[in-house]
Amino acid sequence: MGWFKKRRSDDAGPIVYATRAEVEAAEAKQAAAGLEPGYGSLRNASGTYYVFRGSDTEKAKQYLRDEVNVTRELTYYVVETPNGNWGKDIDGLYLENLLPWQRNVAAAEHEGDIIGVLTGSTGFVSIDDGSGDNFIVCVRCGNCGHEWEDGVRYQNSTAVRCPSCAALNSVDSRRISYRRFSDGVVISYDIRGDGTI
Repeated sequence: MGWFKKRRSDDAGPIVYATRAEVEAAEAKQAAAGLEPGYGSLRNASGTYYVFRGSDTEKAKQYLRDEVNVTRELTYYVVETPNGNWGKDIDGLYLENLLPWQRNVAAAEHEGDIIGVLTGSTGFVSIDDGSGDNFIVCVRCGNCGHEWEDGVRYQNSTAVRCPSCAALNSVDSRRISYRRFSDGVVISYDIRGDGTI
């Protein structure tokens, strides 16, 4: 009786088997990340969503980054947090939408630096077609030097809050660009400002 099976609601696709120990281990990792079930599993025409709630945004992002392995298209793990809904799909970590205060860069106390681009081509295509308003970068705080992942606007400045010291940073993504071609997307960036891509 240590086994159970879960069949997709439409009975298409493989049957997934897991031991009770595997389920308990997964639930323990979710609890350690401060996650609780949200709406459970939702399935609609745009995909399958596994939704959780979490009070700590950084723990939620770490859980998605380190514990969730998405191998199927149109499968999304989403954690609703006080700092936006963070998710992971086959292309990696994403932020569903920026929060309204992130557009108020005049309120920023420090200049942060973008030190890496994490979003792949699919994320830039969603910006291009209007279904997304941000892409994911690695940011360094201008106050304490802490590094973290956050969503920023394309070719614009965005306000982001450091999870370590709570300083509000303005980050500028104008050195990051992409071009969409019929056979894909080319992303280029000159983060240091010296012509290096």
